[in-house]
Amino acid sequence: MSTSTRTNEEIARTEAEYWDENKLDRTKIKKLRRHSFYYSYKREAKIFDKLIPTFQDKNVLEIGSHSWISWIKGRVEPKKLTCINISQVELNKGINNAKGLPFDTEFHLMDANNLTFDDNTFDVVYGGAILHHLDIEQSINHIHRVLKPGGQILFLEPLNMNPLYKLYRAFNKRERTPDEHALVGKDFRLIRSKFTFDHYFFDFFTVITGFISLKIFGDKNYNNWINKFGYKLDVFFSKIPFLHFLFARAIIYGKKK
Repeated sequence: MSTSTRTNEEIARTEAEYWDENKLDRTKIKKLRRHSFYYSYKREAKIFDKLIPTFQDKNVLEIGSHSWISWIKGRVEPKKLTCINISQVELNKGINNAKGLPFDTEFHLMDANNLTFDDNTFDVVYGGAILHHLDIEQSINHIHRVLKPGGQILFLEPLNMNPLYKLYRAFNKRERTPDEHALVGKDFRLIRSKFTFDHYFFDFFTVITGFISLKIFGDKNYNNWINKFGYKLDVFFSKIPFLHFLFARAIIYGKKK
């Protein structure tokens, strides 16, 4: 849960303003990501290839409005895809890209901290880099409520347990909205209280080797031995639970308890 003293309504207005007015500046981090995440994105895609087929013919809710373009499109055809977003500009991106899809879609301007759907509505709730913009406890309670018994969750989220990442975020505030809070251990515990819980961790050594690779190659040639070496180290060490706090991102998935 955010430690901010502002209300969720105030936070939601700020979030919408930042996305509607495109206030974020991620120019620097995007260059590093292209190196650091080059192989991680390929691993991520393979994991989604295993997890997302369970969305087939299901009633699916995206917390967000256009992750479906890379997550669902071309992989599965849900019975219906419903998308929400706090930002009208972001919502419109999803609406504009949804034309001609072979399944039903529905888009709503809505705060994920206060879902207005009926109980037991959806088979799946998922989102890409969205939970860390929310009040974790409140949003998780709503997600649990709107899911049918045994319903699934799937989220890809940034983490903020490594002291180095905390320091980086402190000095690069323009890359994120004022109230967002990458996940920490207590957020995992809140999710576990409502859902069975499993995960894949990404990007610790790749951040280091990606930085080196960027300095050597510039913003090009991401497919190189330096990035591959960092990636292989990450795959190995991500299997060791007490090292999970070092990593930058995680895929979280499970079922409603």
